[in-house]
Amino acid sequence: MPAREAEPRTTHRTPLSVTDPFIDRSMRHVVIVGGGYSGASMAIQLARRSASKLAITVVESRPDVGYGLAYSTDDPDHRLNGTAGTHLVDPVDPEEFTRWCVEQAIARGDPEAVASGGALFVRRRDFGRFVADAFRQQVGAQNGGGRLRHVQDRAIDMIAKAAGVEITTQGGARLATDLVVIATGNAPSRFPVSLAPELASHPGVIGEPLEFARIRAIDKNARVLVLGTGLTALDVMTTLVRGGHEGPITAISPHGLRPRPHRRTSEAQEVASGSSMLQRIDGPIAPFIRDIPSPITARGLVDALRRRVREASDEGESWYAPFDAFRDPLWQVWPGLDLREKKRILRHARRWYDVHRFRAPPQNETIVREAEQRQHVAFRAARVCSIAAGSRGATLRVELVDSVTRAMRTQTFDAVLNCSGLDHASGVTSNPLLASLARQGLLQRDPTGIGFSVDRECRPLGTAGTACDRLRIIGPPTAGVFGDPLGAMFIAAQIRRIVPGILAHPY
Repeated sequence: MPAREAEPRTTHRTPLSVTDPFIDRSMRHVVIVGGGYSGASMAIQLARRSASKLAITVVESRPDVGYGLAYSTDDPDHRLNGTAGTHLVDPVDPEEFTRWCVEQAIARGDPEAVASGGALFVRRRDFGRFVADAFRQQVGAQNGGGRLRHVQDRAIDMIAKAAGVEITTQGGARLATDLVVIATGNAPSRFPVSLAPELASHPGVIGEPLEFARIRAIDKNARVLVLGTGLTALDVMTTLVRGGHEGPITAISPHGLRPRPHRRTSEAQEVASGSSMLQRIDGPIAPFIRDIPSPITARGLVDALRRRVREASDEGESWYAPFDAFRDPLWQVWPGLDLREKKRILRHARRWYDVHRFRAPPQNETIVREAEQRQHVAFRAARVCSIAAGSRGATLRVELVDSVTRAMRTQTFDAVLNCSGLDHASGVTSNPLLASLARQGLLQRDPTGIGFSVDRECRPLGTAGTACDRLRIIGPPTAGVFGDPLGAMFIAAQIRRIVPGILAHPY
């Protein structure tokens, strides 16, 4: 995307009213709550696809639209966990990000981004910059009938009106709109164990893994316990190791599994290109899944994948291609499973799925592996029973149960970092708008226990079991319904599927 001399003003901070000059009476209005990746992709796709005039307001408290939780990190070692070719903002143009990387000379400015075989693993903050650029450029673009703006505020309430809905913001704005899209993304992390009240402010307890100023301030010789062994834990350990941390770092999870590495050859870039992924996501389901006898069970799915992986191995291939053929169209299969089978998969297979699904960027994998060889980092299968202040006040006494031996032991740490994962429905307790929708019966947790209930058009199913036609929920909060709407490619594809229905509806 070529640079422009001046960007149009898109951000509004002054209170707005229902007689908003941004919207004339002939225009429909869509308010998108949340301006991270999901909200930005929705706004851009709506603007580009709309054949008629459409006003699109993104309510986001951050100064820019596009960064959100995932891409706001300022750590240069935090990278996308997929190649540049598998990231986009609009499925109609899967090469947009790749072109941007060339125009911005990303590989020259960040030579470590180039992995073996030439695959590009871009810094997450750079992808956020790309999404923000795409949003700003769409504001002034002539393609499509959508008009975009960013209201830098926080939505706190929604009230149904006779001819639409009204969003109230923390800053006092009232936005009359025809449709609201909830794009709040991932909710804040929650500690996997209950903490005594006095530990809530303990300097050694870091409950939010994005508090990197506090993480970098940890004493270099501190004994650190990381709760979680996934990609977030990998990021945190990378931050510590690259910052010169010398004390022991122990990462634990009940299973002790860690993210699998990416392919280390140029084949990775070819097989996992954006266009090929999109074809698998929205294309026909692979025969080894399609041919599973009905009704599909958890065992049937797992056995089919294992057989296909064995066949690939016999043919001299790796597990990557069979797994990707399983993962990409999962949204087509998951909704048809019986709830009991979904829960069996989540209980018994999800841990294995996640470590193959969320793969480690090779740069981070190398940093942490080398630290392991120096015995500075260790992974263990264990769970926390309790955390208490140590006898010296600044330390923390942690009771751990080994997942294999079931033996309990007490260890002392100087810092405990929570990287135990995200609860896509926990935002109800921390997000006032979601709390309001839940109180009104417009929103309810999905029966799987993950995210919120929605129909195939992403309309939330309320406590009465009916869909709210003036609401949509997109991205990670729909994981319980669709199985895996996680990651840029999958979120963008989900948005592409529901945009035609939004634009065609006579609100």
